[in-house]
Amino acid sequence: MSLYSDRKKKKEIKYRLSFVLLFIAASFLVCFVLYMREETPEEEMRRNDSPAQTVRIDEPEKMPVQPARDNGNPDNPVGECLKLDISYLDRCMFAGDSLMVGLGSYGFVPEDRIAAGVGMSVMDIGTKPLTEADGSEITAAEKINAQNPENLYILLGLNMMESFTDDQLLAAYGDFVNSIDRTATEVYVISVPPVTREREQNEDKPILNADIDMFNADLLKFADDRGLHYLDLGSVLKDEEGFLMPEYAEEDGIHFKKAAYETFIDYILTHVHIK
Repeated sequence: MSLYSDRKKKKEIKYRLSFVLLFIAASFLVCFVLYMREETPEEEMRRNDSPAQTVRIDEPEKMPVQPARDNGNPDNPVGECLKLDISYLDRCMFAGDSLMVGLGSYGFVPEDRIAAGVGMSVMDIGTKPLTEADGSEITAAEKINAQNPENLYILLGLNMMESFTDDQLLAAYGDFVNSIDRTATEVYVISVPPVTREREQNEDKPILNADIDMFNADLLKFADDRGLHYLDLGSVLKDEEGFLMPEYAEEDGIHFKKAAYETFIDYILTHVHIK
């Protein structure tokens, strides 16, 4: 009985000792982990002085944001500026149909600065020759490129509007623009002006301002896409109903009186693209 008691006591002591050793080992491990995670004051200062680190999350690659207009012309239609001196016109040329011819007829622009013809259309301006004062013939593009103006103003579109689609007219417009040496020349395209109420209601040859407005909207986009300047001339020629004001129109309801050309020139001088 005494021997059995002694063995039982030895086993209890052994179990207690094992438990104590296990506890000490676990405590040591916990202390070691806490020690390793603890920052020194120097480490804490370095961490606080360092730029904040952010976790990088891979995202699908994004394409650069492109401007709304491909060739960078956010100013269309050209906005109003301080009125330039009339001498600005000496650095300009004017191409187009009979409406541009009128600039010379009324003495606003010298004839040698005009590359336009009566009945000229966007479909034939690239090939139909102009007759100069000396009787010689030259195309509009040849005349323009020979003088290399700082600014070129183009007014085309009304003639042949009833015979061709806007896409066809603008394709020919583009061919003409491409024939111009634009190295040192800024190109302005001018909206087709409206017609009078009487001309729109003409039974024989009506011209609808709605058709003109649609062409001008396409012309604006054309100018944007090609990096050209667009002038909304119609905005100063229309009455409150969108018709060409009677005081500006000749009897045919299309061509301009002198008063219209005065407004035309004033609009050009107050709507110049300033770099």
